[in-house]
Amino acid sequence: MTLRHVLRALVACIASCTSTVYASPYANRRVSDVLDELRGAGFVFIYSTHTVPAGLRITVEPVARGGVELAREILAPHGLMLLEAAPKIYSIARAAKTAGPRPPSADAYPIEELVVQTSRYTLSNDLATTATFLTQDQIKDLPQLAGETLRAVQRLPGSATNGFSGIGPVRGGEPGEVAIILDGLRLYEPFHLKNFLSPVSLLDSRLIDSVAYYSGGFPAIYGDRMSAVIEAHSIRPGQPRYFELGVDLFHASALGSVSFAEDRGRALLSYRRSNLGELAKFSEAEFGEPNYQDAFGRLGYSLTERTRASFNVLVSIDTIEALRARETQKVTAEYRNVYAWATLEHEWSEAASSRGILSYTDLSNDRYGRISEAARTAMLNDERTFHVLGLRWENLLDTDLLQHRFGLEGRRLWGQYRYVSDVSLAAGTPFPGSPALQVQRDLSPEPDGYEAVAYWDVRTDITDRWTFQGGLRFDTQTYDGSGDGAQWSPRLSALYALGRHSNLRVGWGRFYQPQGINELQVEDGIDRFNPVQSADHFIVGFDHAFATGLDLRIEAYRKRYRRLSPRFENMFDPVVLFPEAEFDRVMIDPDSARAYGIEALLRLRPHGSWSGWLSYAWSRAEDRIDGRDVPRSWDQRHALTLGVVWSKGPWTVSLANSYHSGWPRTPLRIEFDSGVPRVSSGVRNRDHFGSYNSLDLRVTRVFALSRGVLDVFAEVTNATSKANACCVQYKSHVNESGSVHYESDVDSWLPLVPSVGVLWRY
Repeated sequence: MTLRHVLRALVACIASCTSTVYASPYANRRVSDVLDELRGAGFVFIYSTHTVPAGLRITVEPVARGGVELAREILAPHGLMLLEAAPKIYSIARAAKTAGPRPPSADAYPIEELVVQTSRYTLSNDLATTATFLTQDQIKDLPQLAGETLRAVQRLPGSATNGFSGIGPVRGGEPGEVAIILDGLRLYEPFHLKNFLSPVSLLDSRLIDSVAYYSGGFPAIYGDRMSAVIEAHSIRPGQPRYFELGVDLFHASALGSVSFAEDRGRALLSYRRSNLGELAKFSEAEFGEPNYQDAFGRLGYSLTERTRASFNVLVSIDTIEALRARETQKVTAEYRNVYAWATLEHEWSEAASSRGILSYTDLSNDRYGRISEAARTAMLNDERTFHVLGLRWENLLDTDLLQHRFGLEGRRLWGQYRYVSDVSLAAGTPFPGSPALQVQRDLSPEPDGYEAVAYWDVRTDITDRWTFQGGLRFDTQTYDGSGDGAQWSPRLSALYALGRHSNLRVGWGRFYQPQGINELQVEDGIDRFNPVQSADHFIVGFDHAFATGLDLRIEAYRKRYRRLSPRFENMFDPVVLFPEAEFDRVMIDPDSARAYGIEALLRLRPHGSWSGWLSYAWSRAEDRIDGRDVPRSWDQRHALTLGVVWSKGPWTVSLANSYHSGWPRTPLRIEFDSGVPRVSSGVRNRDHFGSYNSLDLRVTRVFALSRGVLDVFAEVTNATSKANACCVQYKSHVNESGSVHYESDVDSWLPLVPSVGVLWRY
């Protein structure tokens, strides 16, 4: 059933009740208003505006005149029900639909909003047609280190995780190949502590209502990135007033939402600050003091019944001081991100709508560093500013036979780099016999130019069994000076309904990725942008919904990369403060690359108090370098994730286990060039670390208060404290015979990390 059909049915229901409207105390009133009145009697109802829209009205006069019985009666005609979370605390959810006889169709058991689309994954327990794949409830129920929203995405097939970074490679691509979008705006730098493995995103888990995740094969409306798209939507509380206050080991946060002008307008404001600086003061180790904070604001107003406007602002500020090696290495960094965008939406008719987004992005990144060691000294001064002014116009048109999505976008971009570094190595460093060396860099490029985008995407249901979706995207850039011209990206997907509960999908597309204006690699001595990269995706998938409550999905994919940009890696130890000053820094310049694999996801829909999932992926990711296939540093042959959620009354307990085979490791081999020792890159990624495994647990208890509810949770990351190896440090020693041997010290990712917290909602 489409939105248009729902609206028609709603209008018909309201019309049928007009004869009793004026004689009935509840009929034709807004559902949210009545629920708010019931809060005065001590009841708490938890829902979002996706579930109970502001315009949803009571269509049938209820028999009950109060209490939870009244709430149930006014919700039931809309297919909604109450789930008791604790005494007088209820969440509102969609009632399970009874399976009646109907002919097989592509929508028999839809798992995606666009049923023909491959590679959209979900842990959702609801099979109803919806654009939501990970709701806020599902995100918060899962263990999430530091409250990180994207931890839930990392538990889906195709993601490679180290347990620390907020986002990892997806289906063999680099982490930078993932686009993150919030309420229609692409975020250029969506992470805190971005030069320190990006552990926390700007997507506060309390702020995010839902997340849609494409692991590949995404439609033509999305561009700029080659591997994946994560589209997040901020919450829209249904209550006239809603507030939250929370504190845990990592963050303190606050959120408030109020309506005004007879509910035509709504304001939302959230704020979050880290507690890591305070934690650092209580630590015996001198590792520095990281601090960050972010805030989001939205002001929305319904100009008419068909026209809505909103203004959004997202601001983040980081201040980091990082120390290492007994304070002989020190890096300080200050980051400031400001995203501001205004949105205007208009429904021309039941079949046509448009949305315009005017945006401004301001990024400021400053990094300063020094190394003061006996055999090595270094200094760094890195200052960068970027500005992006954008205008996007997108449209939806439903002509019954064809559903169109098309739009235009233009961006004006300008930036400034100021990078100065000086690295000096004494003779005998890093290896005995190494000559003294000094490397100085001074670069100050100032890119300036434009981006232009046009796209068209169309979907059609040819028969009850066949559905097709195709699109074409046009991109061009001038700020990079590469002269690459325009990029044309065709996309095509098809779905064949094998039966009422089974679907077969296939998708193909070409995806281009220009180097972003903020991605110039000046730290490695590069002051020119690389040519536009591209990748071709081919995906085949099958899904089946079992009557027992299990859903199975199997998908095979293949990605072929062309014209890849060179990248820089630290072969032995990626967890360093000053990557460009380390001896193991190398440039990887592949001729091409490929990634392919098979993924299977088995999901249990709610069965009593239980739900869960199990996924397995076999994959390979390789660069083609000088005629050889070299595993990428995040190549993982086997990956297995398991999740179990138990929820009853006020209690929710979740367990999530992530396993993958060990990532490649480079053995240390010294070769001599004219008598000068240097690290051999010919053996790069020949060995492997041990397998990675992290068992994470979370327990939540909801308490009813005289005003609102209190969530209390305890969480453990890597509960078994497994030493997941990440990196190696080498030290050279000269034997009595004069020969040199090297000792290795293997370090690990996160140990066992506990956390506790409380959240007051009222």
